[in-house]
Amino acid sequence: MHDCAYHTDDSAHMVHSPAMEIVQTYPFLKSFLAGSVSGTCSTLLFQPLDLIKTRLQNPTKSGQTRNGMFKLFIHVVRNEKLVGLWRGTVPSIMRCVPGVGMYFSSLHWLQSNFGTKDPSPLESVCFGVLARSFAGATLLPVTVIKTRYESGVYSYNSLSEALFKIYKNEGRKGLFSGMIPTLFRDAPFSGIYLMFYTQAKKIVP
Repeated sequence: MHDCAYHTDDSAHMVHSPAMEIVQTYPFLKSFLAGSVSGTCSTLLFQPLDLIKTRLQNPTKSGQTRNGMFKLFIHVVRNEKLVGLWRGTVPSIMRCVPGVGMYFSSLHWLQSNFGTKDPSPLESVCFGVLARSFAGATLLPVTVIKTRYESGVYSYNSLSEALFKIYKNEGRKGLFSGMIPTLFRDAPFSGIYLMFYTQAKKIVP
């Protein structure tokens, strides 16, 4: 029994060692993978809230009253069943998983090449803004498709149809619509968040 367990552990170590060597050689890859896993979990967990938020932001027709969050939740469940709350999960994962991974790997690269051991608040803000801007701009087309598909305003039956119609009617510009306000919203938030995080780590023992 003891010998069997020993050999099993040894073989497992041999199987995983090449992957560990790659991660150790390219630490930014570890940051990317860790960010991608966290992005997947958070997307699956909070997708219903994201869908409700998107639909609450939709413009209402003249004279039509806007439903509250709870009423909209009931409306979605009644008309689209429980699975309707996860409408748009695929584009959300396509955006968040690589997006969070790109953010953390970019952040790691910036800190490794330009950072200091004791980052100042300004340094943290700048790195957070740059990393978020890169990830947000790169994946903006996925964000546009996700938002329109979730909204229910557009009669898209699939993600491929959404992509085709946006590109056909609006061209490449349509896939990058809203870039400036998106970056003005997300980049400063990420910079401030990272600044408070790094400064809090210095205070908390």
